[in-house]
Amino acid sequence: MLTNLYAMVTQRVGWAELPIGILRLQGADAQKWLHKIVTADVEHLRHGQGVYSALLDAKGHFTAAFVILRDHETFGVFVDLAARETLARAFRRYILREQVTRADVTDSWTRFVLIGDHAAAAVEQLFGTRAPENLYDWVWGNQNEIAARIFRSARARVPSYDVMIPNAGADSLRAKLQALPVSSDELLETLRIEAGLPRWGVDFDATTLALEIPDVMRIRVDQGCYVGQEVVARIVHRGHVNRHLRGLRIENDFLPERGEPIQFEGVNVGAITSAAHSPLFGNIALGYIKRAVEIGARVKLNGADARIVELPFPLS
Repeated sequence: MLTNLYAMVTQRVGWAELPIGILRLQGADAQKWLHKIVTADVEHLRHGQGVYSALLDAKGHFTAAFVILRDHETFGVFVDLAARETLARAFRRYILREQVTRADVTDSWTRFVLIGDHAAAAVEQLFGTRAPENLYDWVWGNQNEIAARIFRSARARVPSYDVMIPNAGADSLRAKLQALPVSSDELLETLRIEAGLPRWGVDFDATTLALEIPDVMRIRVDQGCYVGQEVVARIVHRGHVNRHLRGLRIENDFLPERGEPIQFEGVNVGAITSAAHSPLFGNIALGYIKRAVEIGARVKLNGADARIVELPFPLS
């Protein structure tokens, strides 16, 4: 069943409705203030652009990860619901004398996702606008005279777009999407893992150092002085992290559970964080592995054989 849905969605287009937390930041100092505290380069972000970023603590661990979109002098922050309140509290703590106002507008919007090779064509057909080409760029589209914000998102090896629409337009859009296959949670997880994209609360959290996961956030190392930047720079220039999030291609008919130990030469060297059966790659997983165990090494998972690979999973 998943194989058929996988083919329909990836080769054409599917949709899903997913919750998201949304914080709005405004004010004369909003851009400068954000650039000062988060890992991404917000200083050069222009209207219609976005970036995937994070807020760290003073020791270089994640506080939250989120997408930032710039709409003139307003910044929308899109964050996993599980981290929304933590991030809102952190923002409140870091606003001192800066002219920045914040609001939680989560309850005013509904998020839909379009994913697949034909997702851009679906955006154009549904909203009368050309889909953004660059990751996290966004445009306005219209659905029954209600404006929807559409941005290019990172969810899979195939294109995907997040559609943020006011609740007043959600029912109408949902009805139009019924003609397309629904992307199940299982399928979305499979596509995410194939692309090597870590998920908040599953593959990384507040115990994770910023440099332990793949650099999907393009974290600034020597530019600026955001929260935790000194730790990041020190690790890059004078040290290393002790583990990395890696991909594992499993060679047996075995799908590990989260927390499954990873063994190398009879010694535990890490643990699985997420796994899926991929119609493209077979059984695959993400997991943290000690730095000393190199890409290409063969490891054991409860007796099953696996090989460590770079992320995203290579086709060869």
